[in-house]
Amino acid sequence: MAWQSIAPADSYVSHSTAALLFGCPLPRRLETAEVIHVTVVRPRRPPRARGVVGHSIGPDNGTQIDSRGLRMSTAEQTWLGLATQLDFLDLVAAGDYLLRGFRQPDGTRRPFTTVQRLRDAAAAHPGRRHRATIDQALDAIRERVDSPKETELRLLLQKAGFPELVVNEPVRDDTGRVLACPDLRVCGYNLGIEYKGFVHATNQDAWENDIRRQRRLDDIDWKTIDVMRSDLRQPHHIILVIERELQKRGWTGSSTWPGLHYEREP
Repeated sequence: MAWQSIAPADSYVSHSTAALLFGCPLPRRLETAEVIHVTVVRPRRPPRARGVVGHSIGPDNGTQIDSRGLRMSTAEQTWLGLATQLDFLDLVAAGDYLLRGFRQPDGTRRPFTTVQRLRDAAAAHPGRRHRATIDQALDAIRERVDSPKETELRLLLQKAGFPELVVNEPVRDDTGRVLACPDLRVCGYNLGIEYKGFVHATNQDAWENDIRRQRRLDDIDWKTIDVMRSDLRQPHHIILVIERELQKRGWTGSSTWPGLHYEREP
């Protein structure tokens, strides 16, 4: 970035600018913003220039890394900075992504950070703005999440009061063979929940793989419920579907989703 040629030596890109460099999923308003977020260490004053949003941080708090000659905030500081720019859902989605990391040529993932490192970074700055949101998001982030829509689905089902949900954990048969790896599985009820993007409707291989996988799961009395984008926008029906399936499988609870159940008048 050209600004580094004139920027103070202790300055670095941060907040949503750094998040985009990490590859974080962000709302479109931030993805397309024509500004650069730059942080300096106090007592230096935040930079003021057209197209630059300046920030300052205490000398004990400023942490940066050098990525291909570019000074930028660490994954931990980037995520904490995003708390000033994102709502709860988007902050959790960004945290999920940083825990998952980028895909390497061999197909494995290399995480940018860990839950513990995020917690340690947050604990080191107890007076940081939006601390309540940060603490809530720290409890909500998970490893092995593949997409922001999976994050949105998980948070919705948690809000609905369903039993514990496990992210992308393999389902195995009696021999240990992996049959599937659903986006979410409901612990103890042989039930998986999958977010289905449009690719599953337009890609022949994905469609056939889904059918073969469900056939294998049928053999061990496993059911998968597919969730569409429209279900996330209007979740009432899909929450009822999941609740009824869980109750068929022995769950004695009921969803706490607002307005899902109405008391009948006598």
